[in-house]
This record gives sequence, structure tokens and C-alpha cells, in this order.
Amino acid sequence: MLRFHARTDVGLKRRQNEDALFAHEDHGLFVVADGVGGRKAGELASAITVDTFQAYAPRLRDVVERFSSDPNRDTRNEVLTMLAEAANTASNRVYETAEGTGRQGMTSTLAAAVVGGGVAFVVHVGDSRIYLLRDGQLRQLTEDHSLVNEMVRNGSLQPEEADTSRFRNVITRAIGLYPNVVADTLAVELAPGDRLLLCSDGLSDMIETDEMAELLRKPDITDATEALVEAALRGGGRDNITAIAIAPEATLDSGAVAARARVMESLFLFEDLPYQARIRVGRIVSDRPVVAGDTIVAQGETGDTLYVVVHGRFDVLVDGVKVASLSEGEHFGELSLVDESPRSASIVAASGGNLLCIERDALRAYCTMEPSVGNRILWKLVATLGKRLRRANELAAHAETT
Repeated sequence: MLRFHARTDVGLKRRQNEDALFAHEDHGLFVVADGVGGRKAGELASAITVDTFQAYAPRLRDVVERFSSDPNRDTRNEVLTMLAEAANTASNRVYETAEGTGRQGMTSTLAAAVVGGGVAFVVHVGDSRIYLLRDGQLRQLTEDHSLVNEMVRNGSLQPEEADTSRFRNVITRAIGLYPNVVADTLAVELAPGDRLLLCSDGLSDMIETDEMAELLRKPDITDATEALVEAALRGGGRDNITAIAIAPEATLDSGAVAARARVMESLFLFEDLPYQARIRVGRIVSDRPVVAGDTIVAQGETGDTLYVVVHGRFDVLVDGVKVASLSEGEHFGELSLVDESPRSASIVAASGGNLLCIERDALRAYCTMEPSVGNRILWKLVATLGKRLRRANELAAHAETT
């Protein structure tokens, strides 16, 4: 059973509450929107944003149910695509309303999650945040679309200076700033005991991360939410405060979730990415269960897929002779991401197991969708293949001299 509690508060310094929220157990949909604009009607922008997602709720429930009955990359990305569509619809509605009523400049942030099938599907714009509490540790799933965050990323501002920077409230993406918006979307597998927190910056700016984690760990989800808001008020309550805490029902095996997370973190393509980017790029990954004796790739055939071992053991055969064995975290087929040369070996499952798969076309599409992250992945791939080439040249040179 999915449990949650939601609360919004005007805070101690503002005269009106420009935050808005939506929380619906039957649809598994939760939304926080923080309006920007003051006298330009930020509260209208956040209300339109929430109303738009409320209108999408039945359609989102349908695509989540399709994913739940047949979980795969296509059904997962169908949910993410619809969340991005809802964000764009909201941005268009806010923009047109502002243009039509003389309120140009009213915008809203967005932090939304739809939960189902053991997964939290997230869409995010601006500096409202979504956190995941797992095994007592709190991690920020979303990456702020703010000027200070960009300055920290490019090295022009130190992380410890961000909270006091005069640019700390300048957001670089917002619902309604333009008719269309580039929203971040991601899917997170849920393990037993996980909790989610959606909040506006009126909460996250007022509470240190350690205190936020401690309060969110309270056994009762209502007590946790209320304690978070009260802590933000004690911290100064400089802005409107909104929080939705969720204790979702996890239907996935915690061991399998942890194994897939470890593999994604250690895979050479993703190991240098920030946590949030690594979760977003997960949309290109698909899951493949195998049984002993399955031939994953055949020597001499072309392919387009990089495989990563989540669990199980896989034999590497050259001309039918076993030359190596692969286990958790190891990968094969990275050359298939860049060319169509025949496979140099066969890979056969020596036991039952599970693989993560990354196809060439999926990687190419992601690089187009999110170029900054895609370029980092491609450079990592080039560097890795370059090391292999240098090593091969060294071995060939050594062979010639012996």
C-alpha cells in the first residue's frame, strides 16, 4: 500500500503562498510547483502547472499500468515521454496565459513523480527537488536548474559558496518561461523501505541534508512530513514551504535493485557522471534475463549492443574454445557501439543470470536528447577504446622484437 502525506505552508516572510501541490494515491501521482513572479501571479503559474498534471493523471496511470504488466525499456520510456509531454503542455499553458493577461514573467518550477510497478518515474524543471531515502541515506535525484548550480559545475563557484551567492534564486529553466521546456526525466527502481520526498526550495534551503534525512526516517510518514515543514519554519521560513513525503510499496527484489545500481555506477561509460545524470541515462538501458546455455553473441556475427553482467557467469569462446569467463560488473561488446564489425568471440551463459543492455541507436538518441551528458559518455568510450588500441600496438611491437 502506498502511503504519503502532503503539506504546504506560506512560511514566515511571505504574504501569500505561491506554491501548489497535487497528491493522489489512486493515480500514484505527486506534484510540487513553486510559482515565480510575485505580483506577476506566480501562484497562477503553479496552479496551472498542477492542474495540467491533474488532467494528465488518468493517462499517466494507464501507461504506468502498461509498464507494470510488461516492464521493459519501451514501456518505461513511454511513461517518461508522457511526463515530458505534460511538462511541455503546462509550460505552453502558463506562457499563453501570461501573454494573454499581461503577466509576462510568471513561471513555475516543477517536481513530479508517478509511482507504479516498483518504479518512481520523475519529471523535473527548476530548483524544486526530489530526494530518495534508502538505507537511511538521503540522495538528491534531481539536479537544480539554477545559475549557481551551473557555476558550481563549471568551476566558477565553490559548492560552499552557493548558499550565500546573490544568484542563488536565479533559475535557468522554468515552466512558462517559453512555450516549450526541456524537462529532465528519470526512472528509479524502488527497494523495500525506500521513501521519496518532493519539496520546494522553501524547505530544502532551510534544512541541512543530515537533518532532512533524520526527519524523513521517522516511522510515521505524516509525522515525518510535518516535522520537515516545522523544521523549515524554525530555520527561518523565508519562503513558501511545500513537502510531499511518500512511502511507496516496493514490488522489486532489493538484491536485484542493488545489483543493477552497482553495475550502473561502476560501468566505465557512466562512472564519472554525477549521480543525477547516471540515473537519467538509465533510460537507454534494458534488462535481459538469461538461462544457462543461452548464446548472447555469436562469433562472426555483427551486433549493436554493449552487455554488462548484473549477475551470473558467462563464458567467452573463440573458435569453440573457452578463453575467459565474465561475472558481475564485467562487460562485453563495447565496439558494437561504434561499428558493425563481426564479433571476435562468442559469449554463452554458463549459468542463469541477468544482463543490462545498451544499444547503439539508443545511445545515439540519448546523445541528441541530452548533449552535455552524451558527450561525456562518448569521450569516455573513445578514451577506453584508445587505451585498448595503444595496448594492442604495444603488444604487436613487443611481438616484433622477440
